[in-house]
Amino acid sequence: MKLTFSLFFFLFFFLLAINYLLKKFDLSLDRQTVSEKHKSLLRDDGAIPLSGTFYFMPIILILFYNLDLKMIICCSLLFLLGLLADLKIITSYKLRLIFQFLLISSLFFISKDIKIDTRIIFINNLMNYDLARILICTFFFMVLINGFNLIDGTNCLCSLNFLVISIFLYLLFINSNIVLINNELSVFVVSLLIFLIFNFFGKNFLGDGAAYGIGFLIGYLLLKISMINESVSPYFVANLLWYPAFENLFSIIRRNFSNSNNYLPDTNHLHQLIFKYFKKKKLIKKNFILSSLIGISINSILFINYLIGFKNFNSSIIQIILISSSIFLYLVSYYFFNKKLG
Repeated sequence: MKLTFSLFFFLFFFLLAINYLLKKFDLSLDRQTVSEKHKSLLRDDGAIPLSGTFYFMPIILILFYNLDLKMIICCSLLFLLGLLADLKIITSYKLRLIFQFLLISSLFFISKDIKIDTRIIFINNLMNYDLARILICTFFFMVLINGFNLIDGTNCLCSLNFLVISIFLYLLFINSNIVLINNELSVFVVSLLIFLIFNFFGKNFLGDGAAYGIGFLIGYLLLKISMINESVSPYFVANLLWYPAFENLFSIIRRNFSNSNNYLPDTNHLHQLIFKYFKKKKLIKKNFILSSLIGISINSILFINYLIGFKNFNSSIIQIILISSSIFLYLVSYYFFNKKLG
């Protein structure tokens, strides 16, 4: 218990120092630009530290360095790629996608044992061919990490989602009697909890780097445990990750139908529509409070879904029903708020 308190306070002041230094040296601050007007929607402060990479990258390197060297190298490079975007060194979204593809596909090219079990015979057969396996796995992770990055614009939405998924990942390791990284995961959960506290008050955001890096790490760990423990349905993994992935895919489809640029951010994601709706009602004046409540509310609904899924993690049918009903709820909610604002 004493060690837990010591760890909590150490990580708390570590993050506090990072936020202070980024502000002091005017480094990696989340400011509105011509192509990022969506940032002014949810913020009262125009210069919020994107401290996720500086905080989480050393923690992950220390905790998971001996798990899989190839994975850690890829994860670290994704952190750095996102950091370059946070620092406005790489501003082209297309260029980031190219680098993501090269990094992730290289990992799966080297790690030939990693496959995604879909329980669909045709797709599983494709996994026997290296090129198809690499492309499918790379596509999955690219959709996932960019989806997490997309939902990082609302307080507590991405950071709390990371926390909740990590808790279920930890419980899955315990339930499966897999002694691999249990202690490391518990420390990681504490580090996420501390970041969430700051994020609730709008004092920092994960940034592209942490969204890419943590999203990749969580996706990899979930894929790994589904490979180790075959009783874990791959659709439970999909259930834990459907929200950021679907948000990303739905945004691409939506923008194609509206002839919008797929590579530029907008303010028409579900969490932003909810924000604009309640902001219009003027029920809550402070942007950061409204933003945080929306992030917590969405994750509360997801938590119920994850909990039911966890209690039935070996049943693909139940997982498919949960994913389908969640997507239906998302689409109904999107239609409702979009119509109210239209």
